[in-house]
Amino acid sequence: MIPILDESRFLDAPWHYRHDSTVVAAGINEQKCIADLHRDIAAWQQAPIGPDQKAVLYHPGPWPFVCALLACWHRGIPVVLPGDDRQDTLSQLTREGDVLLGEAPHAWQPCLDDDITARPAWGPLRADAPAMEIFTSGSSGDPQRLIKTFRQLAHETCAFGNTFALPEGVIASQVSHQHIYGLSAGLLRALVQDRPFGLNICRYPEEVARYLEHMPMAALISSPAQLERIPEALLPPDGRRPGSVYSSGAPLSLPACHHAEARLSVSIIEIYGSSETGAIAWRDQRADPAWTPFDDTDIEEQDGVLRLRSPRLDTADWQRHADRIKHLQGRRFELLGRADRIVKVAGKRVSLDGMVRHLKAHPGVQRADCVELAFSGGRLGAIVQLEASAVPHHREARRRLIASLRETLERQFEPVAVPRYWRFTTVWPTNAQGKLTRALIDELFADVMDHERPRWLGSELESDTRLIVHLEVPDTLRALEGHFTGMPIVPGVALLTWCMEYAQRQWPDAGTAGRIERLRFPRPVRPGQRLTLTLEWREDTLHFRVGSCEGDHASGRARCEEQR
Repeated sequence: MIPILDESRFLDAPWHYRHDSTVVAAGINEQKCIADLHRDIAAWQQAPIGPDQKAVLYHPGPWPFVCALLACWHRGIPVVLPGDDRQDTLSQLTREGDVLLGEAPHAWQPCLDDDITARPAWGPLRADAPAMEIFTSGSSGDPQRLIKTFRQLAHETCAFGNTFALPEGVIASQVSHQHIYGLSAGLLRALVQDRPFGLNICRYPEEVARYLEHMPMAALISSPAQLERIPEALLPPDGRRPGSVYSSGAPLSLPACHHAEARLSVSIIEIYGSSETGAIAWRDQRADPAWTPFDDTDIEEQDGVLRLRSPRLDTADWQRHADRIKHLQGRRFELLGRADRIVKVAGKRVSLDGMVRHLKAHPGVQRADCVELAFSGGRLGAIVQLEASAVPHHREARRRLIASLRETLERQFEPVAVPRYWRFTTVWPTNAQGKLTRALIDELFADVMDHERPRWLGSELESDTRLIVHLEVPDTLRALEGHFTGMPIVPGVALLTWCMEYAQRQWPDAGTAGRIERLRFPRPVRPGQRLTLTLEWREDTLHFRVGSCEGDHASGRARCEEQR
């Protein structure tokens, strides 16, 4: 029997009244109870935030994040949740005097002490008061700031709690709580429905398996990017499985859905929504490929476009959405893609979705997108995920592939409208929410304007200490100048610099690379070549290798020195 939740359940702040010994968060070797929560909330409430200031909160750890968030809410302080911890993002948000909290340079954190005896201030959560500000992913433009009230957040938890049963066990998450889905499904639902949330984000499948080995798992909060990459052998031998698995951020392809269900032994519940709308609908592809709106959400089709009305919107009126739908029998509907992806290229109206459909029909293409680029004078960029057998490893193979793709598109579109810039990936680049964000798009095409950089084609963090970076050598790379005339090759120092820079970006607290040892350059790297950087930290040493389909081009290790 699924309990009926209403907004009062959330607004009453049930974490305030539960018994001190109630477990509120769980890890492999640690538990946190209500007494711990109250103690740490009191500590975070000491943050030096004035009456006209907001809290800019970024913390990758679910426990300190929750404590800081509740501390601010019960002090009546609105919270701004940045989607990432990039320095320019945080600087922009704190420029007007708001206070940065959490785990980031210059952020305030409390000194947590078991001897803390202060009790939290329990100011009320007023339904129409602003609870937080979040940002859209920026996948279709610049990230937009959105204000969410406590009532809207309450109805996020209602949508899940009134639709899906929640067995006993921990709610583990593979996605960031800095965004509405990870926050509402992974943390707020746990707090409202009296289930422990995971003390750690399960960034790797092995961490999910460890949770399953040690405790019952009520739910796994995931995304297409995570579910598509679950290895063959994930679950413990005794076959323990999550009570339910949720996915959001983008529709899960049917093959990926079957793959994940086979590995996890449970059906995947997909959530359709956005930062602007909150949760709209859900589906279980194993039972029905169509989407079903949540009970508190009304939908209609108008001129082929979705309109909806929901308590998670910032208005009580009907609101037009950017997606096209086909209304089916009852309340169900099919998603047909974006309605606002019509752009002008050289004066010609072009459907980006139509262009994507033709690209995806090309042999070897698994996924594709066409994007507008700020620097391109109106020309488009294309991002194409290829099967391994179709990946171009050299300049001529890349040129042949681009010519073939252009020929396919020019049968339907004016030549001037066809993408000018192409990026070929083996893994679709996404953030923790499974979104191709504007920041990632900018990174993919950064080499066009910055000739000091190689062409970045995606990264895979295989563990906390192992990073794979996919690169390509553009013809315009400045390091090729004069090295050598008539037969350019990438200098070894450039390869070494790339390894150090990507390592420093991934592990900024690991220190700086010092003495280089066992340095080898067995093969030259030429323009147009596709490279894989394998970086691994072991015992204060960075081990690096630069390889391609031909073999190794560079390898060695760098001793780590403490930053001073």
